[in-house]
Amino acid sequence: MEEQEDFVPRPGHEQINEPTPIYIDNEYTNFPIKRNYWSQFGLLLALIGGGIIAGAFITIAVVKIMLPHENLANLSQALANPANVDAMKVMQIVTTVAMFFIPAFLFALVAYKKPFEYLSFNKNVSWKQIGFVVLIACMALLVGSALSDLNEQIPIPKHLRESFQKAEDEYNEQVFSIAKMNNVKDYLIAMFIIALLPAIVEETFFMGALQQLFTNWFGKPWLAILITSILFSAIHMSYFGFLTRAMLGGVLGFLFYYGKSIWLNILAHFLNNGIAVTSLYFSSMKGKLTKEDLDDHFPIWLSIVATTLLIYLLINFKKTSEAFLAEKETHLLQNNITL
Repeated sequence: MEEQEDFVPRPGHEQINEPTPIYIDNEYTNFPIKRNYWSQFGLLLALIGGGIIAGAFITIAVVKIMLPHENLANLSQALANPANVDAMKVMQIVTTVAMFFIPAFLFALVAYKKPFEYLSFNKNVSWKQIGFVVLIACMALLVGSALSDLNEQIPIPKHLRESFQKAEDEYNEQVFSIAKMNNVKDYLIAMFIIALLPAIVEETFFMGALQQLFTNWFGKPWLAILITSILFSAIHMSYFGFLTRAMLGGVLGFLFYYGKSIWLNILAHFLNNGIAVTSLYFSSMKGKLTKEDLDDHFPIWLSIVATTLLIYLLINFKKTSEAFLAEKETHLLQNNITL
């Protein structure tokens, strides 16, 4: 008799001391039956590449429709023009969805017949968890400010610093264009483009697809969280914000692994971006936005207190989530017994 491979529970019920492949049985798709994680990683990369190409073609179409008189060779200059901000907003939406959400969804669709379940779009969330997430997001903002200051103090060659600063300034100009808010309508649009949409699509990709793949592959959650947080920060291509985003990526990875619900991550990500957008809204109402409006600086003692509180909150979030999920699982098992 052939030796049959052992199968494991669905994502979210895995053991952390050994690799945990994607659950496969007759109900679900058979990819890949040998559970080759290199193949799965390659598939995800291929889907990202396809998403980038699709996003580029759609971007060209948007430019042709919304900016018919602009030359594609001078697209960056055209988008810097405040008169073309609507086109920039549409392009931002298209490229974000094409690059992150669609590849993650298609990957989950291939790997698991119920993609939203695989990506952890579930209702297993408690109000206590939500309360912790709100506090964690606030503390992470304060810690991130200190890390941003530290990032700027790291010595690097002058030509690299100038290059990084130029890229940072160009990024800030794009943010200023989108975040120029004259009324509540502009504020809500900016909240959608800068806060809500990135929260949904980036968490779906980085946590739901990428981190979960790494966790199954390596069987070491902390390694998966570390690698994902580095990639999460690197993809934003901001040297001066690298440490801050890497820390945020680590916090989000922690929340996803122990919370087992992508909604908690979306909430944390949305709060992080939404607080910044709200701050820009009030600054925008006072006049033209400046670089200082994007920089938050707090006393070092406040950052130390925030770091301590952040660690405390994360530990208690872990305990709360484990207790909540254990109770939920017990309830389900009891229901199964009575059926």
